[in-house]
Order: sequence, then C-alpha cells, then structure tokens
Amino acid sequence: MPLQAIQIEPPPYVISRERTSVADSMKYAPSLDGLRAVAILAVLGFHAMPSALKGGFTGVDVFFVLSGYLITSVILHDIRNGNFSMPEFYLRRIQRLLPNAVAMVTFTLAVYLICLLPSMAVQVAKHGLWAIFNLSNVYILRSFGGYWGDSATCAPLLHTWSLAVEEQFYLAFPLTLWLLSRRVSIFAVTIGFLLVSFALNIYGTGSHPSATFYLLPTRAWEPLVGAVFAIYRVPVSTNQPLRSTKAALATELAGWVGLALIVAGFFFIKKASSLHGAAALAPAIGALALLVSIADGTTGPARLLSKPLPVLIGKLSYSLYLWHWPMIVIGKTYAELIGLSQRVGTTLGLSAGIVLALIAYRLIERPLRKRGPGRHRRLLMLGTAFAVCLLACLGVSLRHPVADALGMFDRPALDGQLYGVGDVLRTSVATRYADVLFPEPPAQTHIWKSGGIVHDWGRGKPRVVVLGSSHALMYGRLIDDICKKEGLSVAFLSANGAPVFFPAGVGVSFPTLALSQDFDAARRKWISEWNPDAVLVVDRWDNYAGSRGDFDRKLRELVGELAPHTRNIIVLSQVPALRVGENLNLREFVTWHFKRFGRLPSIVPDANESARRSSIATIEAIARDFRQVQLVRVDPIFCLEDGSVRYSLGRSFFYADNNHLSDVGTEQVRPILTRAIGAIKRAGSQN
Repeated sequence: MPLQAIQIEPPPYVISRERTSVADSMKYAPSLDGLRAVAILAVLGFHAMPSALKGGFTGVDVFFVLSGYLITSVILHDIRNGNFSMPEFYLRRIQRLLPNAVAMVTFTLAVYLICLLPSMAVQVAKHGLWAIFNLSNVYILRSFGGYWGDSATCAPLLHTWSLAVEEQFYLAFPLTLWLLSRRVSIFAVTIGFLLVSFALNIYGTGSHPSATFYLLPTRAWEPLVGAVFAIYRVPVSTNQPLRSTKAALATELAGWVGLALIVAGFFFIKKASSLHGAAALAPAIGALALLVSIADGTTGPARLLSKPLPVLIGKLSYSLYLWHWPMIVIGKTYAELIGLSQRVGTTLGLSAGIVLALIAYRLIERPLRKRGPGRHRRLLMLGTAFAVCLLACLGVSLRHPVADALGMFDRPALDGQLYGVGDVLRTSVATRYADVLFPEPPAQTHIWKSGGIVHDWGRGKPRVVVLGSSHALMYGRLIDDICKKEGLSVAFLSANGAPVFFPAGVGVSFPTLALSQDFDAARRKWISEWNPDAVLVVDRWDNYAGSRGDFDRKLRELVGELAPHTRNIIVLSQVPALRVGENLNLREFVTWHFKRFGRLPSIVPDANESARRSSIATIEAIARDFRQVQLVRVDPIFCLEDGSVRYSLGRSFFYADNNHLSDVGTEQVRPILTRAIGAIKRAGSQN
C-alpha cells in the first residue's frame, strides 16, 4: 500500500513556544508518531518472538508516557484558549478510540464462534463485555491473575488491559486538571500525584504484584511523567512567563540517551515482575528524555523519528496494537488444534493482524474520527456498532456449551479433592474442567496438623504415606483403595500446587509463608513419628527437570530427609502431558476435531517431554545410590508406538486435563501400583 494512501489529519502535536494570540494552534510533530512506531514495533516483536525481544512489552510504558503528554497538552491548550469543554473532550476520545476497538472485539468473537471451540467463544464474550467498557484490566486481574500465565497468554483480548488503564486515566485526570487549572500549584500537585502512584507501585510489587501491574493507581505515575512535561511546556495562562529551553547540545544528548534507555529496556528487562519499581524508570525516563528532545522537532532524534516510514507506522500504531494480538492468539490456537506448530500459527496470525489493522484503519478508524459535517451520522453508526457488539457479547457469554456434544465418552471424574490437605482443584477454575465430575470436599482446615487425611485400614499408625502435589492427589482414590484391600493404614499429606520438596513454598494451598512453614514442619513430624513402611512420592517432574542438576539436588535432599524414617521410597514417573494447551477442554477438542475431520485426533506430548525423560534418568541414578528408592514407571501405559499419547479407549477418557489423569485413567495404573504396594506389605510381614 503506497504511503500517500494512508495520510490523515495528524493527531500528535506540540505547542508553539512563541507568544502569539489566543488562537495559538497545535503544531503537528511527526517525530511523536515516530516514537509511537518505536513502541508498537517493540510490542509486536515481543508478542511474535518473546525470546528474542524479552523486554518488548515495555513499549506499553512508552505509550503511557506519550499519552500522558499528549492528552495533557491538548487540555491545557484548550484551557489557555478558553474553549475547553469536558463533554467535547470525552466525545473526541470516544470517536478516536472506540470504533476500531468495537470492530476488533466483534470480529474476534465472530472468528471464535465460527472456527474455534464453543467454550472459547464464551470466554471471549465475557472478556469483551469488560473490554468495551474499558474495564479489561479489572477482568484480567480477577480471571487470570498474572500476565505470564498460560490462561492469560491464551486470551485474545489480554492486550486491552493497557487501553483500559489509559481510558481510566483519561476519565480521571482531565477533570482533576481542569479543577486545578486556575491554581499556581498545578505543576507541584501533579508531581505529588506522580510520586504517590510511584510509591504505591514500589510497595505493591512485593505484596500484590498482579494488581500493581494491572491497575491505574499503581500505573498512573507513567502517564503523569508525560503530563508533568506537558504542564512545564504549556502555560495555562499567557500571563505566565515562558520557561527557558534547554541548551541545544543538552537537548540533543537527552534524545539519544532517552532512545538508548528505551531500546535497552526492550532487551534487558526480561519479565513483568522486574518492570515495576526502579526498573520501570528506564522506559519512562527514556520516553521523557526523548520527548524533551523531539518536542521542538529540530534535534537529530526528532529528524530520525520524522522519517516517512516511522511516521506511517506510528499513525497505524493504535490499529496495529488492537488487531495484532487477537490474531496471534487465534493463529496459535488454531494451529495447535490442527497439529501445526505454534510458530506457524504466530506467523500467520501476525500477518493477518497487520492486514486487518490496515483495513480497519482505512475503513473504520479514519472515517469515524472526523469531527466535521456528518458527525451526528457517524456517532449514530458508532452507537449502533457498540450496541451490536454489546448484545453479541452478552448473548454468547450466557451460553453453556456441552463439552462432549456428540456423547462419545463417559463423563470423566476426578476424586483428587478428597485427598488434599490444602486448597485443591476446583470445578470453577476453568473451562477445561467443565464436564469433569468433582466430589464435594469435606469442610476441613489445617488438617495436616493432625496427620493429614488418615485412613486406618490396618488398625495402626500409617504404614504408607503419600507426599506430593496435585499429581499425587489424582492417584489418591486408587492408592486408598489398594491400601484398603491390602489392609494397610495410609496417610495423605499432599496439597494442590505444593511441591513435594522441602520447603513447599507459598502457593494456592498455602497462601502465606507461615502456613507453608507449618505444613513443612507437620510433614517432617508425622513421618519421623510414624516411621512408615513406604513413602510414595509423586509430583509433576517436568516443572523441575528442566535444570537436571537442580532437580537431582532437590530430590537427593528429599530422599536424605525421608531415608532415616522409612524402608521404601517409591517415586512414580510422570505421565505424558498433552500438547493441546493447559486450559483446553480435551473432550470438547476431540469432539470438535471429530466433527470436522471425521476421526479422533492424534495428540502428541507437549514440549516438556524431554524434561520428563530426563527426570526418569535422574530418579534411576538416585535409586542406584539409595537402596530405599524405587522408581515405578507408569508413563509407558499412555505412550503409543507412533509417539502419540493414549488418552482414551472406547468410551473411557483417561485425562481430566492436559496433564492430570481422570479416575478411569488412574485405573490403568492399578496393576503396577498393586504390585508395588503389595510388595511393601509382604516385606513388612517378614520383618
């Protein structure tokens, strides 16, 4: 598409420093569009190749600073000229931002309805309701928690959190600015707001990291950085003296240093947790320094960013930001469903997102943002589109899709909740468990203090103790039944999300360090008092085996703690995890695939299969060094000759999600565990 075909009325501007009449006008600064280009290219690069541009997400922080500068400049300009109107300000914001956003949400929902799983469309619709009202950051915090979790990175509207923060800032700050506009202290008061927000950010990073990342009070300091500079540059009244400008050399140097800080952040800030607090100053101060340099349009950085290509990309930046992420998620999701690699899906999705961004910019964003003749008609079109999007999201969000619509399988069950001593798997967690039968867990708190869940099948202290995470819980019913038939008392000291290793650490089952430490002390106490015949150790080993040396050290330390108190330490291998995504409902996927292709899908293990194999080698090596240690291989039962996973047989479905077995799945392991536990009883009888 030729550059000339994409020209619009320029939104970025600077304020003239010359003292003129009240009719002073906003002067277009193409370098500000160039700065937008730097930010959006970083975000696109991070989403397309996160390992290559690990800090590209800090482009959003550059956007925040730039937005604060621009929005404050336009408000102060209008106040100075005596024509500021709060309704008109918000109407311009609506025309500028809402049309393309509504189109993106509607289109994304339509694609999910037509091409992907019904339950996925329901989740998109629920998120869309919050997104179009600029509350996406609140929804994401409530629904997904952290920015980097699998459930978050699979959400096609995840990126709208930053738009929500900006819109919330636009809602609150202009009114504050207008109320303070007649006060001499406006500059100092704004700096005060900035410092308070930054202090909240520093404090919240440790205590509430997800809320600190997503919510306006701890994010406002970034747009306020830009706002402070705008207040410095734009006098509220022509009676105020003009402030002196920086020396030309210092201004030039500030621009290059600022650009270097921004680019360095793209490569050296590696994860969101390091973004908060001091590390966030790099992109924020970099953006501020660059604004100082390019605002007058005469420096080297200003000339660089005013080149035609960066200016063009900057003008497209909002549309690119809106459309690229949903298409990447759709591409990756669909690629996984049909057996292609995520890289292929990402490439195709990003390409589609760029094309759709260009189309939406030309056909939606440009026409509907105009304020001249026909504005009433354009607002009516926007209102209609908003109503259609709202009704579509509302209607789809109320659906209750059936996972196994064809009735191909018996409904799977997972009784693991009955054997957890902390918080356990909950049926409301995600769509992946929509059709899984969960028992109602008994009301109990801190049960580990009294020995955990103990079943006295042998009329004595426990001879078998089960330690582990949710992977131990999923075998709970099977182990309990085998021990009952063998007449062995058994105790369960397992908890969802708690590593089998010491220390268990803070997590969903033990939300505070004190509770986690109490749990560790209780495990040590009961095992040392009971001296059981066997301790069964079960966990998701691929969480640790990526670093083989670290896994070997942790497991040896655990064995060293257990060995003085038991004759047998039985370690179960991990079953294959399926390459379908952690949040996908497997029965729904299998049904979807069967309806489209007329056959059941072949599902292969996920990318951590090499780590699981490495864990087996590590456990075998430790078993050679410790006579008490025995490795029980349960994984071969679920491996087929062609390298795929045996996830079902007839009407039986062996998996509850991509890495946990259902009750009927664990039944496939019964012969192996019966032999292992039976051997414990026979050895104990001989002694």
